[in-house]
Amino acid sequence: MNITRTPTKQRVQFDFSSEALQRLEDLKEHTDASTKAEVIRNALKLYEWFVTQLNPEYIIEVQDKEGKPVFRIPARVLLS
Repeated sequence: MNITRTPTKQRVQFDFSSEALQRLEDLKEHTDASTKAEVIRNALKLYEWFVTQLNPEYIIEVQDKEGKPVFRIPARVLLS
């Protein structure tokens, strides 16, 4: 018999300043997330990717659809 287990959830509580809470609410609206927890989970996935995939010496560049750079930031800024 094969039993599939559902991962258990654990409640985590955060204290946010009013400014940070507003940023979280703004991100929730901007991304059409259904909950603030969804925003946090998505942010955690993105940050985990940065930490595990990027070298601090890399430069992260965002390009428009024509390939023109519109934003550049050293990875070390996001990894420190």
